[in-house]
Amino acid sequence: MNSSIKKLYIDKEAVATLAMARDGLLYPVTKLMNEAESKEVNDSGEYKGSMFPFSFVLAPAGKMNHKVLKGAKKGEELLLICDNEICGHIIVDEIFEINKDQRVQKIYGTNNPEHPGVQDTYRRLGSLAISGEYTVNYDDIKINMQKTQETIKNLEATKISSMILSGKPFHRVHERLIRTALVKCDLLIIFLQRPYGNDGELNFQTRCKTLEYFCNNFVPKDRVLLLPLENTYIFGGLNELALNTIVSKNYGATKLIIGQNHAGLGAYWQDKKLISKVDSLVNMGIKIEIMSEFVYCDKCTTLVSTNACPHGSHHHVKYHNDSIMELFRLGIVPPTILMRKEVSSIILSAMYPERKAVLKKIHQNLSTSSGVIDEFECEDFYDGLINLYQTSSLS
Repeated sequence: MNSSIKKLYIDKEAVATLAMARDGLLYPVTKLMNEAESKEVNDSGEYKGSMFPFSFVLAPAGKMNHKVLKGAKKGEELLLICDNEICGHIIVDEIFEINKDQRVQKIYGTNNPEHPGVQDTYRRLGSLAISGEYTVNYDDIKINMQKTQETIKNLEATKISSMILSGKPFHRVHERLIRTALVKCDLLIIFLQRPYGNDGELNFQTRCKTLEYFCNNFVPKDRVLLLPLENTYIFGGLNELALNTIVSKNYGATKLIIGQNHAGLGAYWQDKKLISKVDSLVNMGIKIEIMSEFVYCDKCTTLVSTNACPHGSHHHVKYHNDSIMELFRLGIVPPTILMRKEVSSIILSAMYPERKAVLKKIHQNLSTSSGVIDEFECEDFYDGLINLYQTSSLS
């Protein structure tokens, strides 16, 4: 590496976000905006005649980055460095100051440091932005978009729905939403959010495994595409729904399906009418369908929509993600009305890998055997235990 070439240090989130624009996922935004474009977008909420909620800029934090940007000249090449490796380069077109408070406000709708993401964004945001042609070594998005277009062509699909899930955890309501969506479309694209910061106790690989299990076994898998969605900081604020809509449309979807509890709806009353974020997205060229809330009713003894169940809320078991995750944290298998047993087994096995030796011994003592000796996996224990709970002749 030529030591005279200046370097900008960026993180994986920035690399992924730059690739999203480059590969058309944020279209009509396909490049970094200069100062004039940034101001126009921040003022109008539009870019090239289409809605875009805030300016698309690269303004990395750090004293070294600030020094490099302050001294950079138009036409100069800067190397992009991520995790001490070259991840691309950028040709300087313009360097300009940004208002950090305004940018955070535009993304999150607040500057309150108690809001999730605000402090982290301030930490990673510098006061100088750079525009110019760039390259990044990141091909995941391009590959997934090509895969999607090939699938659409092979299926001759015209009705293409999408939904965006975190899968923390993947439960029975998600299953119902997927099945309901498949009735009305030729192809369903499920975007599974993939963060680049702390993924918490349920990592992307585990969440992906749970959805893959369901899609491979319980729905027509040739009509379902499971794709990662780069869940970078730009999706973290009040504009999440708008950006979800843009991404879905650019992948080829004709409809985006969301739940009525989606955090980005931002519903409020105006002139005796309920207004939500959806109302501002009607001209995006993609339909947004809001699905009703589903609960388990102990009178109906099944999963029902709250709009169609005649029984009161005191008969309803809600699918509260945090509460289900609390069961997993305690090492408790959730009831099968909440989670498919195989999905629970996958999650518990991933969360407590250190239990394997103990679980193997218990499994040998309590489980029936087919006579075939297979390598023990933690999932075998949890599946077997749930089967014992469901044995009814002695209950």
